[in-house]
Formats: sequence, structure tokens, C-alpha cells
Amino acid sequence: MTNNTLVPLPDGDRRGTRMTRTERRQRRLAERRHAPVPVEPEDDAETLPDLREEAPAPAPPPPVQVFALPPRVQLAKTTSRFAHIARWSFGLCVILPAIIVAGFYVFMASPQYATNSLFSVRGSADSSGAMDGAGLFAAAGGSVGTEIADSFIVQEYILSRAMVQSLISEANFLEVYSRPSADPYYRLDPTIPIENLVKYWNMMASVEYDLETGILTLTVRAFRPGDAEAITRKVIEKSEDLVNEISLRAREDSVRAAQREVDLAETRYADARKAVAAFRGDTQEISPEKTAETRQSVVGNLESEVAKLESLLTALRSTMSDNSPRVIYVRNQIDALRQQIEAERRRVAIADQGDVVNDDQVLTERLSRYEELVAEREFALNQYQSSYETLEAARIEALKQQRYLSVFVRGEAPEEATYPEALRWVAIVGVTCFLIWGFCILIAAAIRDRIT
Repeated sequence: MTNNTLVPLPDGDRRGTRMTRTERRQRRLAERRHAPVPVEPEDDAETLPDLREEAPAPAPPPPVQVFALPPRVQLAKTTSRFAHIARWSFGLCVILPAIIVAGFYVFMASPQYATNSLFSVRGSADSSGAMDGAGLFAAAGGSVGTEIADSFIVQEYILSRAMVQSLISEANFLEVYSRPSADPYYRLDPTIPIENLVKYWNMMASVEYDLETGILTLTVRAFRPGDAEAITRKVIEKSEDLVNEISLRAREDSVRAAQREVDLAETRYADARKAVAAFRGDTQEISPEKTAETRQSVVGNLESEVAKLESLLTALRSTMSDNSPRVIYVRNQIDALRQQIEAERRRVAIADQGDVVNDDQVLTERLSRYEELVAEREFALNQYQSSYETLEAARIEALKQQRYLSVFVRGEAPEEATYPEALRWVAIVGVTCFLIWGFCILIAAAIRDRIT
């Protein structure tokens, strides 16, 4: 506001105008400056000249200019073309879609009944108590990690094509969701391809997994309460079959390698036993070791007899001549015993350069062969025992890896329709359209201001 817009008022109009504090203060100062100063008379009027002169008349104070603001200028109300377009576009882009969606859910949408089921994938706990803290922590971590992975597998399987095909063949999926009483938007067309059936199933069913608690929440919607319950039961049944199959496969994988080792060790042990039995049948003796011990004892006995006879021969020679019959008899008996000892030793020892003895094979060869077969049998037996222990440990570990589906809230037939959520979708459509409309209006306004 400038001074040109101020209008002076005459003095007569000051009464109806309210003066400010500054104006009142300036007025009082002006009156004090122009007021006459009083002079007191002295007693000796004769000696002092009369210095009082007639004071000139005070000048009247200047009139105070009081200003008032002019009345507010009334501007003419005009609406631009852009404002008209914005209003019409708001009605068409925001209000109209919200009304259409609200009308659909109020007058056309069919009620949908939903079942909620809660289940989780659990494993067998280790109750042996013979594990230290680190091992228990590692085992618990591995078990929890496996359960989480299996839970995600079940979640993806429920929403997969395999589940849709199972529901089509075993739960009348197409008939349940293509009933004539359903509204056109949510009604299923049975002729659509399997990929679109999977998308429709993902719209009518949802699976949420809570990572903290490990609980899977299954929600299934249908146009009838009984249909929702039947679909839910079939989904849970197929999920249980999947978890059991995963658990069985894990147990078989962990045991298969150990079982293969046991089979190889068992075959080796059986072959070793057969070889020992065949050797005994060919040699006609149970154990060459026992035979060698027996022959060694025979040789020892013969040598002791020879020692006795030699003592006797020495005693006889001291009293008889060498040609006496007694001496000759004892000498011949000693020679016979020595020949027998040599023969026994030859039967035990290895033949030299093809020297053939009465036995088909000398005892040392048979004994060496027998020891090789017995050693092979012992090694095969130890391997068989070790692999069998490994198999038992693998089976125990496989039992720890067992998984099962624990269902603690099974979805029953609902009594009240909870879908579709009309208010939620109307609000979503309205807010979404409003945000899009506002973004477009801002861009249009910016372009308009740039052009003008």
C-alpha cells in the first residue's frame, strides 16, 4: 500500500475516527510547545522596568491529518478453462470409478466364504542327551534351517500348477469355482488354459509364512461354505503327502550310501568264507595250522626218542662190542627214527626244485594259502561290522531328519461371508485414482505455467 491510496479526512471528521497512541502523543507535545509560559510579578515594580511585554498570540496548531484505508476492492470472480478441466477430470477419473466399483460390490458381487488353517512343518527332536553344547547348537541350527526350507517348499507347492491339477482331478475345482450363482468378475471360465487357472487359484487362495513362529496360514475362498472346506481339506492332504515324500527321500538319500557299503562288505565277507570252505574241501583238512602243530609235536617226540636211544647206545657200547646184537638193534632203531624225522620235516618244509613228496602240496604252502584266506576273511568281517555300524548311525540320523506336517487349526465351513472386501477395494480404487489424477494435474499445471 502506498501513500497515494490514503485519503485525508477533514478536522470535523476526526471525532468518528479512532486515534492511535502515537498520534495522541504527538498532539500533546504540540500543545505543550505552543502553550504560554506564566511569569510571577516582583514586589519592587518601580526599580525594575516592566519587562513584560505583551506576548504575541500563539499560532494555532497545525491540523492533524488522519488517514483511513479505502474500502477493499471487490474483484470480479472468474474461473479459468484449466480449472473447469480439472473439475471435470476429477469427477471422471476419481469419483466415477469409485462409484462404479462401489456399485459392483453392492449390487453384483457374490458373497465369498473363507476358511483359515494354521499348520507348520516339524521335525523329530534329538532326545539322546549325549551331545555337547556345540553339537546341540549345530544340530538345532541345521534342523531349523531344514524346517524353514521345507516350509517355503510347501508354500510354493500350494500355489503351484501341481496343486491346481490335483484339485481339478480330485476336488472338482472347475465345478466349484464356475457355478452360475457367482458374479461375472469372480466366476471361473473352465475353458481357459492351465496358466490362467493357476493365476485364478492364486487370487482365491493365499499362503503366508511367519518366519519367527514357523507357522503357515492358509486362506481359501469359495462361493459356498462347504466348497471352501472341501478345497481346504484337499490342499492340506496334498501338503502332508509332499512333506512325507520329502522326508522319505531325505532318509533314503542318507541311508542309501551306507547300505551300499554294507552290501559290498557283505559280498566280500561271503566270498572270503566260500574261499576258506573251498580250500578245506580241496585239502581235506580243517586247519593246516593244526596239522603243522601236530606234525611238529610228532617230530619233537621222535627226536626225544632218538635222544633216549642214543643215550642207551652209549651205555651199551661201554659194556658191549659194536657187533653185539643189542647194539646193532639200538643203532638200527636210531637210524629208523632219524629217517622218520627227516620224512616228517620234508613233509612240513617246501619241496626243493620239484621234489615231490607224498602229499600233493607241502604243508608250508597250504599253511601260507590258508593264512591268506583267513586274513581276507577277517578283513572282510571287520569291514562288514564297520559298515553295518555306519548304516545304523545313518538310520538314526535319518530318523532325526524326519519331517511331518503338524496341523493345529483346520479350516471348517464358515457361517458368514467375509469376502469380497467392498470398503477396502473402494478405498483402494479411490485413492489410486486420486493419486494418478493429482500427478497428471500437477504435470499439466507445470506445462501450462511453462507455456504462459
